[in-house]
Amino acid sequence: MMEPKAFGSFVKRGENIYRTSAYIQWGDSEESIGACLLQNPGSATLDKELTQLLNAVGSASGWIKAEDPTMKQLVSVIEGIYGKDKPISGRLHIYNIFNLQNTKSEDAIEHFENLVQSGEYDITKPLVNINEFKLHPWILLGWGVKHERRWENYRLIKEKWRKLIKDTKIPSFGKKHEKKNEYYHPCPLIASHRPMMAQELINIYKQQFCIQRFPSYATKPNLIVEMKQVEKYDDDDYGWYRTPANPESVVKGFSHLSIQSGYKLRAYQFSDGGGNGNGIVWAIPEKKELQDVEDCKQLDGFLSAPKPAHALSDFMQVIEGDKTPLSYLQAAIVYHELHEFGANWHGTSWGRDVILPVQDESGDESYENYSNDQWEMIEKEPDIKEPHFYYSREGYPVIVFHTINDIGTVTWNRYVHVFNKDDYTLKVEQTCIATGGAGIIF
Repeated sequence: MMEPKAFGSFVKRGENIYRTSAYIQWGDSEESIGACLLQNPGSATLDKELTQLLNAVGSASGWIKAEDPTMKQLVSVIEGIYGKDKPISGRLHIYNIFNLQNTKSEDAIEHFENLVQSGEYDITKPLVNINEFKLHPWILLGWGVKHERRWENYRLIKEKWRKLIKDTKIPSFGKKHEKKNEYYHPCPLIASHRPMMAQELINIYKQQFCIQRFPSYATKPNLIVEMKQVEKYDDDDYGWYRTPANPESVVKGFSHLSIQSGYKLRAYQFSDGGGNGNGIVWAIPEKKELQDVEDCKQLDGFLSAPKPAHALSDFMQVIEGDKTPLSYLQAAIVYHELHEFGANWHGTSWGRDVILPVQDESGDESYENYSNDQWEMIEKEPDIKEPHFYYSREGYPVIVFHTINDIGTVTWNRYVHVFNKDDYTLKVEQTCIATGGAGIIF
């Protein structure tokens, strides 16, 4: 693979040097493979001949010296993202909050502040050509985390960059400060810390932008669970009653999930006496008992389900996991299973969903039965049919899978689960993307 090269354009005004543009080039393509936004140009300089030209006429463009550590670090990040063994062709564009060249971060900001106050640096001018900026598939943020109250102009120009990124809707990532809305520079001053930082940025990129696919069997429970009867239940079989069935067994069947300490899951069952059934699951404190139905508040809506006084509003609040992509897939399944816990006959909906791809008798997965002319497409056939995980542009974990449901009319459905960043609560959007004729009626 051809070695990447760095290119830069510089202008000189008085004793100050400004880098007006820069990029790292792989191969021959001029297409953007990404961009980064750093604080200001540091030690990257032109070769001797072009430096002489810069001093003589005030401007010069050409190849930047390869020993610059930031350039080397950015090369490591890009090759980690796209792979060293595969040919990379294109440009990583390098932008700066301000383009005054200075190797010391805090000195650079102080100098920038003085230039703005003296009128030598105009922060009201457009930051960059917006049409060029929109061409980047993503931007790495790494302008540093240091800030002082006196750096007012630095704060203002940084906000202009934030607004540009927001307005152009370019996906962004970086190693964010734990408490501040700032991003660590990708090239730490201590050389031994640089490989770890590069790997962190590669991991953050892959978590945020790469789609992880799963086989359909990953949606099944993968642990053997010893069934444990609940401590208090009713013997009724009509109307609402406390069921002996334990909804915790659903969660405990998945290896990446658990129930928050101090809480338990319990359920009420509804039966109409004719085979139809529904249920509702609640998360309650571990030391509390599920209240008698008669003592509960009755919810508005279908069947007026009982809600005990000490129950949380959403049982997903007590579902915990290890934050891996598989844990989110398992949590999505748990969400549906518990929302239909205790459902029978006409109470069933999710219970008739078959997650794609289907498995035949040999265990092989196939779309053969669901990719033929029987479908009347409402939306375009999805490129990815398998269950998959990714992070949204805003950083929310997302699980998507497709199902076939044969109740009434056969439908091909897409489920999109968007999880909270801090726990496993979620919002679900279900969309019918195709119909396939008459289904079953029961």
